[in-house]
Amino acid sequence: MPSRPDGIEGVLEADEELVAHLTGVGASLLVTQRRVVIVRHRSDFRPRSGIRSWAYDSNLQVSTSAPRHGHAQFMLRTGSGARQAVSLFYAADQWPEAQRLIREIRIRSKATRSRT
Repeated sequence: MPSRPDGIEGVLEADEELVAHLTGVGASLLVTQRRVVIVRHRSDFRPRSGIRSWAYDSNLQVSTSAPRHGHAQFMLRTGSGARQAVSLFYAADQWPEAQRLIREIRIRSKATRSRT
């Protein structure tokens, strides 16, 4: 189990296991056994948009751009509309962890869809 990033106190439920996380520019992306969560830094000042989560039974599509100029972008989509996409910029040295998150999300999404 990975170490918990700073600033996520009260975000995860007591029995929710953190599988992986990616710390980005201004936010953290959390992968648990039940959902994907984006926690914007200083989310206590933005309660409506500071914390967003998606269950694996939703139509999650994830990708990441190749690192350029020291940064890369992680994309999470639940549909084709502009409001159905969220991005997170992260340091290029976290590329391997971003690839791990994509694998975890895809595996868990596929398993959830096959059970329904």
